Amino acid sequence: MSFQPEQTKLLGVDDEQTRGLTYEVDEQAAREAEEARQFERAARDRALGSVPLADATDLPPPLPRPDNDKFLGSAGLLVLRLVLAAFIGVRGIQVLFDLDGATDWLTQHNLPSPVIIAWVLGIGLLLCTLMLLFGFGTRTASLIVAVLAIAVLVFVEWGAVGLFVSGRAGFVGDTELLTAGAALALVFLGSGGWAVDGAMRHSRWQDSR
Repeated sequence: MSFQPEQTKLLGVDDEQTRGLTYEVDEQAAREAEEARQFERAARDRALGSVPLADATDLPPPLPRPDNDKFLGSAGLLVLRLVLAAFIGVRGIQVLFDLDGATDWLTQHNLPSPVIIAWVLGIGLLLCTLMLLFGFGTRTASLIVAVLAIAVLVFVEWGAVGLFVSGRAGFVGDTELLTAGAALALVFLGSGGWAVDGAMRHSRWQDSR
């Protein structure tokens, strides 16, 4: 038994060097095993669709909520929507309940198929009224109203007649001009937060946080 240590020394092999080499081999094997486990974990996360914590911290910050969807912006746009909806709703009902008068008015301005245009105009105004009331597709409804109001201004009100008529308050086409301005404001600003469109935007905003 006493012969083996002596023989080891004779061969030039030191026990401490042997133990150090063994420790380095074990440490390298441990590192390789840990790297293999991390690789497998990352592959599993990618397969499951999860985002590692390191990648989640690199995501851009969520977009801030638009000012128009906050309290004051929502209240102001709600008032504007309701006023515009009331005005065009009354116009739509008048057209549908007085088709003969609407048809005569369209005929006087040399428009083709006045009966069909009267029906489309009345139904379209009522649909736009509902869209503005609920705030669903607000920009689309407002754009339709703006186009109709501008068309009436250009082709009917601001024709050969002067802007100012004796005995009439304001100027010719002032109502249509105000309607077009309110509708264009909604086209640019949207519905506000108190609307179906606003609820959909708020849902997307919450998902982005």
